[in-house]
Amino acid sequence: MNLWSPAHEWAHDRHDEPPLTLFTSIVMWFTVLLPYAGLIALVVFTITFAQDWLSLGFFVGSYLCIGFGVTVGYHRLLAHRAFNTYRWVELMFLIFGCMAMQGPPIRWAATHRRHHQKSDHEGDPHSPHLHGTGAMGVLRGLWHAHTGWLLTKDAHRSFRSVKDLLESPMIRFIDRYYWLWLILSVLIPFSVGYAVRGTAMGGLACVFWAVIVRITLMHHATWSVNSICHVFGYRSFKSTDESRNNPVIAIISLGEGWHNNHHAFPTSARHGLRWFEFDVSYVVIRTFELLGLAWDVRRPSAHAMTEKAIAA
Repeated sequence: MNLWSPAHEWAHDRHDEPPLTLFTSIVMWFTVLLPYAGLIALVVFTITFAQDWLSLGFFVGSYLCIGFGVTVGYHRLLAHRAFNTYRWVELMFLIFGCMAMQGPPIRWAATHRRHHQKSDHEGDPHSPHLHGTGAMGVLRGLWHAHTGWLLTKDAHRSFRSVKDLLESPMIRFIDRYYWLWLILSVLIPFSVGYAVRGTAMGGLACVFWAVIVRITLMHHATWSVNSICHVFGYRSFKSTDESRNNPVIAIISLGEGWHNNHHAFPTSARHGLRWFEFDVSYVVIRTFELLGLAWDVRRPSAHAMTEKAIAA
């Protein structure tokens, strides 16, 4: 999820951090600041556009499609290879993931894989537990895990874990044109809004909901998995970190908030492992599986869950 320059230009045998480009530097700061400015804009403008059903429809549609691009595409498919699918399906999910403005896919996966390798230990890019003790240490940790980590450089040689992704021409293509998918995420709602309403304001209303509001809520949902889900919630399984299951975050993050389950079984396509742990991203994967568009879907066995279960 870190937002430094795309990874497409590296040779496969290089693992050092890439040079920072002007474009990705601007995108990084915009992405960090927008979700906070968006909270203010949301309060100010919601009443204005609250009855614009086209705009609201764009918000819901973009939140789901682009959100699944992150949860299903970037996370479960790219970072963990929790299932296999056709190249065109992967292409679709990863382009939607790019539109979330959470960074190019190769870097996102590299950062996330490092998080699992070092979770809540020295070297974890966004642990809330390495920033001192007491109340101030907790607050510093939560801030770092939620947003502050985005303003730091990648750890040295952090890309050595994504050699498999760098070897894929399709993934490198998507990564190379990250900027294009960002532009399309704005142009599509504006064009439809302009065509339907006949005015620039109609187009901007759709952009407000499909981009500003969506990024505001989606980024805070994703960041909350890093921060809140490592501090607040319950644990069902043994893991080497402080990951937690948090039902509220699970809802707004499309199933990612069942974080202890995920850390206990990182390659599982299903994060909600109990009947009441609703995981809408897994529902999408399961639907694709039933349609023959996904296969080799990984799920923990009953024996594995019993072995790792924490006694009540």
